[in-house]
Amino acid sequence: MPPSISVHSRTASGNTPPLRVITGPNTQLNWPASIAVESARGEIFVANDGGNSILVFRVTDQGNVAPTRVIKGPNTGISNPIGVSLDTLNNEVWVSNFGSHSVTVYPLAADGDTAPLRTIRAAPLGKKALGIGNPGGVAYDSKRKEILVPN
Repeated sequence: MPPSISVHSRTASGNTPPLRVITGPNTQLNWPASIAVESARGEIFVANDGGNSILVFRVTDQGNVAPTRVIKGPNTGISNPIGVSLDTLNNEVWVSNFGSHSVTVYPLAADGDTAPLRTIRAAPLGKKALGIGNPGGVAYDSKRKEILVPN
């Protein structure tokens, strides 16, 4: 199957077809690795590993639709993103970047070639980052106000 996002009922079981599928060239999906849903805004955020981007779709989207927003470009610092997490309290998007051994943070409404608000690395850019090896995801613990990054 080509890259896609399939939406299933919470109670789906067995050989049940999806309710909706987002797929096709207009989606720009290229090895989608992780998703996060922002229910209040009605948005799906996708860590698009092969496209070095974060794609944003509406939760009601289906078929060959273009994203409503795309965070991508040289100023973003996004490199093979494989994790995405939302901090709705602070209106931020957190991205773990396998390609640059980093975590980058953007405004929740970011679009285009947006520079990160912050970048977490364990070494200067261009040097090995021993503290953040190959991050596989990212999560925000709002109770403790901490970022969790698996290596």
